[in-house]
Amino acid sequence: MSDVWSLGIQRVLTRVNSFHQPGSSKSKCKLFLCNAQNIGWIRDDAANQLRQYPNVFIEHSDRFTLSDHLNTYESRSETIAKVLNDMRARDCLKTLRGWRDELYLVKSAYKNPPLFEIERSAASIFGIRKYGSHVNGYVIDDDGTWRMWIGKRSETKQTFPGMYDNLAAGGLSHDLTPTECMIKECEEEAQISKELATKKLKAVGAISYCYEDDDGIHPEGEFLYDIQLPTTFTPNNVDSEMENFYLWTIPQVKQAIIEDNFKPNCAVAVLDFLFRHGFITPEQESNYFDILSQIHMPGH
Repeated sequence: MSDVWSLGIQRVLTRVNSFHQPGSSKSKCKLFLCNAQNIGWIRDDAANQLRQYPNVFIEHSDRFTLSDHLNTYESRSETIAKVLNDMRARDCLKTLRGWRDELYLVKSAYKNPPLFEIERSAASIFGIRKYGSHVNGYVIDDDGTWRMWIGKRSETKQTFPGMYDNLAAGGLSHDLTPTECMIKECEEEAQISKELATKKLKAVGAISYCYEDDDGIHPEGEFLYDIQLPTTFTPNNVDSEMENFYLWTIPQVKQAIIEDNFKPNCAVAVLDFLFRHGFITPEQESNYFDILSQIHMPGH
């Protein structure tokens, strides 16, 4: 790979893992614990707001915990929802302006039982890990050429408008498994029928990363899928989240990634695809191990 490409990939990975970079807020954050389990990070801007609710959030020298009386899933969920609605009414944190009416399960690890549920837009206040599902769609032409379907996000999207995206992706809400989420998003975002998705979707792994921005701290884990589509298939957006789709060769995809036109986590999902299918090799890329380690970063 060229030095320009390697530097471009490093720029993408630095952005998507900004919370782990020198100069981030990480050293000043407090841990967020629930039921003695570490579930997030509290930044100064969030801490200033949580102090307004001392009967809910208990501050210690190095951490915030939930009050002892909040000892069930239901009581935690209900009380935190009331706090967030009050904070939203006060317009005290920018991220709550993007309220989704979509609930995420809060866990210390994906395998563990949920501790409570939370409005999607509020997860970054607490540095809580969110999960999602992404699919890389591709075709193989008769001559053996691989091409990938790349989506372009609508200019009206709340986040990363107009940027390139995977064929389909979505956040993992409280009532869906990763595969159920992926089938749903394939139908809504690319008009891939449930029958075709169920038959062709292939679970291939996951990526993890952690960035921060004006909204807060974003530890995220994405379940990854591949889907090989017929050369006669053309995706079509149903829910207005995608503006267009492009069928690109692998060199075109590689170039787009380093031109910073991709939603950063989607660029990482595509990067994982390129590694897995041998389009990036140790002989071509001297930073092979380093790149792989940066697409599997810890959330806590």
